[in-house]
Amino acid sequence: VLWLRIQRPPIADSDTQDPRAPRRNKTARMLPSIWIALLFISSGSVHRAFSFSPTKQNRPRVASRSDARGESSPLHSNRIVEPVDEATSAGQRQRVAVGDGVPTAIEDMAVSTSLGGRGTESQTSASLNLGKCICGAGSFALPHVFLTEGLAGGTLAMTACALLAGSTMRSINESRRLVPRIDGADAPSSYVELAERSLGPGASGLVFALTMAASLGVCSTYIVFIGQTLASLSSDGLSGNVIHTLAPDVPQVSWEMGTALAVLPLSLVRNYGVFKITSALGVTAVLGGIATTLAYGLLVDPGGGLVDSLSSISEMKMWPDSLQDAFGGSFGTIAYLFCVNFLTFPIINSMKDADSEYNGAVSSAVRVIWFVNVVFAIVCLGFYGDNTQDLVLANLDNGPYLSALKLFLCVDLVFTFPVVFSSGRQILENALLGSKGESGDDSVDLQRAAITSGAVAACFGLSQVGGFGVVANLVGGVAQGTLAFIVPPAMAISLSRRSRNSEDIDIEEIPQWAIAAFGAAVVSSVTYFTLAEVVR
Repeated sequence: VLWLRIQRPPIADSDTQDPRAPRRNKTARMLPSIWIALLFISSGSVHRAFSFSPTKQNRPRVASRSDARGESSPLHSNRIVEPVDEATSAGQRQRVAVGDGVPTAIEDMAVSTSLGGRGTESQTSASLNLGKCICGAGSFALPHVFLTEGLAGGTLAMTACALLAGSTMRSINESRRLVPRIDGADAPSSYVELAERSLGPGASGLVFALTMAASLGVCSTYIVFIGQTLASLSSDGLSGNVIHTLAPDVPQVSWEMGTALAVLPLSLVRNYGVFKITSALGVTAVLGGIATTLAYGLLVDPGGGLVDSLSSISEMKMWPDSLQDAFGGSFGTIAYLFCVNFLTFPIINSMKDADSEYNGAVSSAVRVIWFVNVVFAIVCLGFYGDNTQDLVLANLDNGPYLSALKLFLCVDLVFTFPVVFSSGRQILENALLGSKGESGDDSVDLQRAAITSGAVAACFGLSQVGGFGVVANLVGGVAQGTLAFIVPPAMAISLSRRSRNSEDIDIEEIPQWAIAAFGAAVVSSVTYFTLAEVVR
């Protein structure tokens, strides 16, 4: 920030000066103060509060049900286990990658196959962890979602998605507890295993594929976010920002290609502990970005304060113009934010008493994140109205301090990419290499590198579908929407009938059928309208 301050261009002459400059010069000094304060205050405390690392660093690996049978199924491999030699197998660590919002590594966490779990996290800590997974880069796309959906439509869509996502996350926990009572085995420790024991191998294969798609899809949105942000800085010759100075007028696709090349070597790293500090900095970046965006709108552009913003809101439309706008244009982006159901088991496995505390943690996290994001989206929409960009950060100017904030968000996503990517990569490796993946042969390492390169290339290819909103809409509406709104009700219904020893429909199944019908409508509509928009 200090370096960028030194590089700040001189004040323009009165002939060429931005008409907003006098007002910005009076108030802009407040913006870096807000962001820097958040950075230094929370960089230490957030790291401690949000870290999943237990106090005991080495715990014995608990054998899974497959291990007990002497089997090794790739369908159970969404839990990322690093191969180690026999001398260190007692202290083997399991690495689980998570991520929709600002995903992080759930590190050094013992995986329990007992019903109650053997983690160390309290309900409050788990709630913070879950909130961290939900709230991330997708938050900056929400103002444009409300522009498309309308104020009432956007609020209703956010409320419905948050309530149903929270309900199905709790449903997954209930199914996890019910399975052992039915089949007499240990409690499942992954979403894939729960699907297999509830619905059979076909469903577990579907969850397996969708989890990989969600992991790679979220990574593709990071590439788009970085590409759009850097392209906007590169094309802005008036602000004199450092990106334009060093790389003027570079197109977005070039930035996206450069991002893919930059994250490729990082994606080959298997010791996720090196990315631990970026977890705390990522939370700080997102919170700082939200606070700075609000402060910029209140004090600088348009600068009329909260009253002017609220008065502008009253003139905005209330409902979407068409069904295509409601689903194809934006609903998947909301699902991208809230539907983190594929992260349920890492959170559960980290808790001391998941049976009694997990549901409360989900409710608290979803409630707070819903409120923060609705307020942020509505207030920003009041600032910029019909000019609200796909990512609201594009509505901010590119002065030295705001450029520093945007660059910090981009750097954070570069280091977040390999952590989220590791989940999909490990699924691919176990599916393609099988037991060979645990050997340390050079040929296997080359195969792993080839798989990683192909997966990063797939992320880059998906990033070319459209802007951040389009890609997030597709990933959230299809992969995450299926894992959140269709699979959990199906498991709950199946387990309910098995526990009753009856295939008859019970009245208690009606809510589950309603959620599944909603999920089917959302997934099919988002898929159809988004692809139609891309083709058009």
